[in-house]
Amino acid sequence: MRILILLIVLAVSGCATVKLSELSTIDSKIGTVPNIGEQAVAPVGGVIYSQFRYWSKIGYRLKGDFSTSLGLGKVSVSDGDFVLKSEVENKTVFCTEKSAYIDPMVGPHTTACFIDADNDGKFERVKAAPAAIWFESEITPPLAYEKSELVIPRNDSFKYELLYQGISKGSLKLSYREYVNDFARPAFFQDVTYDLDSTPTTITFRTVRLEVLNANNNQISYRVLSGF
Repeated sequence: MRILILLIVLAVSGCATVKLSELSTIDSKIGTVPNIGEQAVAPVGGVIYSQFRYWSKIGYRLKGDFSTSLGLGKVSVSDGDFVLKSEVENKTVFCTEKSAYIDPMVGPHTTACFIDADNDGKFERVKAAPAAIWFESEITPPLAYEKSELVIPRNDSFKYELLYQGISKGSLKLSYREYVNDFARPAFFQDVTYDLDSTPTTITFRTVRLEVLNANNNQISYRVLSGF
């Protein structure tokens, strides 16, 4: 049977092409959260101020591992992998951002595409075209996914964050995180503390000025007066 499949693939690959069209677009994100002058509340461990410039696509994150034989190879994806909305043969599919079809001879070879026929947030089928024809298989049980954001790596991307870390012995604690490129992990981080005798009061980190209206070990109420 495997030899027959190989012969079919070789015969068809010489006279046909696979058309896969990605439907997602790259959008730029530039701004601050919250806006300067806006009163806000954040819990302990939450972001109290973020300033950013980056580019991203709307994608979908897989919620589980999945592996199955398909054609002469196999499809293998992991929990957290991204898929992007695409079109194959005039039908909507969701295709992996990475090469998820693994050829037994050359390894990771091409994308794998998933199908959610009833739009219930779970993929019921998977397909891939290692050459010029598509192979398709059922997914049992169906593979869940959720909407997410895929950051496009660029050297001019950045995100700066201040996080609230609570109060200890009259000191208010903040953490600073600096992300660049693909935001996979902080490029720089720093923990800072401020004496908090009373509220409201104003504190400064670099060029960021915060008016602290009220703070305890559950949350902070504040207003951002200036940004980075």
